[in-house]
Amino acid sequence: MPDIANAQGQRQVSGRVVDEKSQPLVGVTVVVKNSPTGTATGADGGFSITAAPTDILVFSYIGYLTQEVPVGNQTSVNLTMKTDAKSLEEVVVVGYSSKSQSELVSSVSVVSGQELRDVTTNNTATMLQGKASGVTVSSASGQPGEAPKVRIRGTGSISASADPLYVVDGVIGGTANPTDIESITVLKDAAATGLYGSRAANGVIVITTKRGKAGKTRVSYNGTTGVSQRTTGNFEVMDGQQLFDYTNRMYQNDYTGKRNNHIATLSKTTPNPSEADINAYLTSKNFPLTYGDFASGVLPTQPENTNWLDEAFRTGITNNHQLSVSGGSEKTRFYISGNYFQEEGTVVNTNYEQTNFRANIDHDINDHFTITARVNTQFSNRDNDPSGAIYQSFINMPWDNPYNEDGTIRYVDANTVGWYGRDKSNFLYTSQYNYNRSRGQSLDGDLKLEYRITDWLAFATTNRYSTGNSRYESNNDSRTPGGKANNGSLSNSYGYSNSFLTSNLLTADRQFGSHSVRGILGAEYQKNYTDGMNASGQGIFPGLEVLDAVATPVNIGGYKTESKFMSGFLNVDYDFDSRYFATVSYRRDGSSRFGRDKRFGDFYSVGAAWAISSEDFFQGLTSTISLLKLRSSYGTTGNANIGDFEAVDLYQFNVQYADLPGGFPRRLVNPNLTWEKAHTFDVGLEIGLFNRVDLSLDFYNRTNKGILQQVPLSSATGFYWQTQNIGSVRNRGLDIELSTENLQGAFAWETDFNISFNRNKVLELYDGQPIDQGSQRIEEGRAIGSWFMREWKGVDPATGDPLWLLKKYDANGNFVQDTVTNSYNSATRVYTGTTTPKFAGGMRNTFAYKNFTLSAFVNFVYGNKVYNYNRELFDADGAYPTYNSMVLQDGWSRWEKEGDVATHPKAVLNGNKASNKVSSRYLEDGSYLRLRNVTLSYNLPEAVTNRIKAENIRVFVSGDNLWTLTDFSGMDPEVDLTSGYSTTRYPGSKKLMFGVNLDF
Repeated sequence: MPDIANAQGQRQVSGRVVDEKSQPLVGVTVVVKNSPTGTATGADGGFSITAAPTDILVFSYIGYLTQEVPVGNQTSVNLTMKTDAKSLEEVVVVGYSSKSQSELVSSVSVVSGQELRDVTTNNTATMLQGKASGVTVSSASGQPGEAPKVRIRGTGSISASADPLYVVDGVIGGTANPTDIESITVLKDAAATGLYGSRAANGVIVITTKRGKAGKTRVSYNGTTGVSQRTTGNFEVMDGQQLFDYTNRMYQNDYTGKRNNHIATLSKTTPNPSEADINAYLTSKNFPLTYGDFASGVLPTQPENTNWLDEAFRTGITNNHQLSVSGGSEKTRFYISGNYFQEEGTVVNTNYEQTNFRANIDHDINDHFTITARVNTQFSNRDNDPSGAIYQSFINMPWDNPYNEDGTIRYVDANTVGWYGRDKSNFLYTSQYNYNRSRGQSLDGDLKLEYRITDWLAFATTNRYSTGNSRYESNNDSRTPGGKANNGSLSNSYGYSNSFLTSNLLTADRQFGSHSVRGILGAEYQKNYTDGMNASGQGIFPGLEVLDAVATPVNIGGYKTESKFMSGFLNVDYDFDSRYFATVSYRRDGSSRFGRDKRFGDFYSVGAAWAISSEDFFQGLTSTISLLKLRSSYGTTGNANIGDFEAVDLYQFNVQYADLPGGFPRRLVNPNLTWEKAHTFDVGLEIGLFNRVDLSLDFYNRTNKGILQQVPLSSATGFYWQTQNIGSVRNRGLDIELSTENLQGAFAWETDFNISFNRNKVLELYDGQPIDQGSQRIEEGRAIGSWFMREWKGVDPATGDPLWLLKKYDANGNFVQDTVTNSYNSATRVYTGTTTPKFAGGMRNTFAYKNFTLSAFVNFVYGNKVYNYNRELFDADGAYPTYNSMVLQDGWSRWEKEGDVATHPKAVLNGNKASNKVSSRYLEDGSYLRLRNVTLSYNLPEAVTNRIKAENIRVFVSGDNLWTLTDFSGMDPEVDLTSGYSTTRYPGSKKLMFGVNLDF
């Protein structure tokens, strides 16, 4: 029966809500407690609601403490809301919406912009390394501007890309400079990624950029400058004397062995030959009579000691400067920033610079209508090593001098006399004339229109246009040995891309007493286009840099591609009394990349959570266990990361016949090619202890089915392969995140720790056939990235020969026994490890005392196998006597005489029975613990900042990559974990930076 008395006493209650700086708060939820009646504040912070004197008004807003105000006889309620620091930290942007941490049903990791930017780099993914559980970031190069590989919860694809989906400011795709990032949210399970179902099989990285706030205009400057130096880890090549001693022994042994063979041959016809007989015989065979004659011209009499690394590397300078202005009025808020990043590489003639400009503007046309405009532009220039300085600095002999006696740089080519190194190349000379450089520009423009139809229903359309272009050019000058043969050559390539995406959302948010329901109904469309061309020519006058100056065009090529996506989706979130949460989503996507019969796919997700600590029966434990929440989800997501035309039958027209253009069938049509789907189950537990410890545990199982795989075809078809949906891969693992406030008070200490475990397994392949990938093999029952090669069994103590595993089988193919062999070709290929780490993670400790703050961040990887390809060249047991060699690591030893138990075979001129060929000898433990960053900062006292009208002044010093603990013998154990190879890479750098942050 309705409360008539209460209804008769109802009246209009109005008012205004502001923050602690008296600025209006827009969108504050105002509800009558325990009723469905509610509203929200407008652009001026004002509201109006119908309520009775006995009612209580509840004011809530993300980032602020919820407040309750009895109505009583009031008709006007003006309220100042207080900031809830803990709540601010708990706000999570999940792409299409924002939620508080307590409302989350899904598995996500959040990294704030401040936590992200401790490492000095312009690459967001590099900054993310070690800071989010389940996220593995690895790089095969330390070159400035090089992008790393990112994997979220393992690799689930074989032929298709396993890169995650990036979402910037709620829209798929886009770019953002690290200095403009407010936060990053990594979406990992189906409940989180489900709304991006079409392309979210590899996880989603949501980037939120900074926005202006109404109030005082704020000007901020952030600047850092410092130096960087190369890091070569445990890898060291020999100096002149070390190489001379090593090589001299090989030549002496070789000379002695060959001389003894000649004497043995002579003894068959001349028993007990005299020295004169021996000398006469050796002379007849054109064999030197003395070792000095044998080694003449091959070994120096007095070895020089050129340090080629000092010639190839330098101390680099890094600068990073950002200026931003933000603020606005009640109706218009803005954030405008400009950033310049420049890193001089530690390798000579390498450099990277990037300029970025961003403008984010929000304007309230009225209480219902808001328009948002975002523009981000980026310009980059990169100089690459044009002359192979890194490679040559390691292989060049220290006996060779790159300079003439007068100090000029020495010209070296195949005819140079007195040069000991095999390649006869001096990169210092060629780098004067050759170049290899690239540039790029990109523009992202967003226009968002949001209309609040009622206080619980809104429509928004976001439209983004992105465009970019790139240019790459390299020349081989005719003044250099390499360019002399063709009178100089020049190569150019150009690329262009554009994309248009429209995302349209109808959102509803209603509260019915203890029930809260949020819904999103959306539709998206995206069109992508790329084109490009490349050309090269020979015969170009020195110093000219345009293709129309070449005498002979050599080749020309080009491409055009296009793809389209369209999607419709629905998401509903339900919350009962902040105790029980549920979410469900459905998405239907179409892509032009798939076959004409299977272009559309259906994706869904369901999730639920129970906040146990909010139950009445738990309240007696909340002083100890402040949070206990159980959640779980299941759903499907898709992968479309393949080429644009892999489902259609194509002809290739890059051939000629009788001077006429010709074409031939290049690809077989596959009308049934469709989405690769990932089926993900996740169960998580969140625990808070004593309001000082936060622990999150997530177990997941993700199975990718219908994998987009390049399947080999019978030669009778006339085609090599076809992309089909065949195969299955499973990733199973555990993510752990832990945050603790260890000490509170004048001296504070906080720790953030994360670790992730992943196990990868191939469940199904085409006809069960393994896929050979050089030194790796993909096979059912094993992990992607499994090494498959000959297994090293050490050194024969009697002879110094290399040994490998030999598996013996009977005539029926049954295994008999394991033995060893010194014949490389006879050895058996077996599985010897995987590129996937057993676990990886990171830890940050932050200490604060008064105005000083010290933070230290480490990241770690454990249990993966890295193939150290460098050792094939530099630890080759004499296979390359005209290359430099690496110094043996501590604990390594070389066989010298019978009975020696050594790690390395006998060094033999030109090699010892293929001992340096691919085998597990060079497969090493890639585990490492790295001190990624240490930063010491000081905030100047208010008495100082007030004097210059500043809000805050912070000065700091930081160091990157200061120390690495590893047993890996190469330059850096960090490699691209998708390949697992360590080559003659651009080494990482150790940085020492000084900086200042100014806020006015």
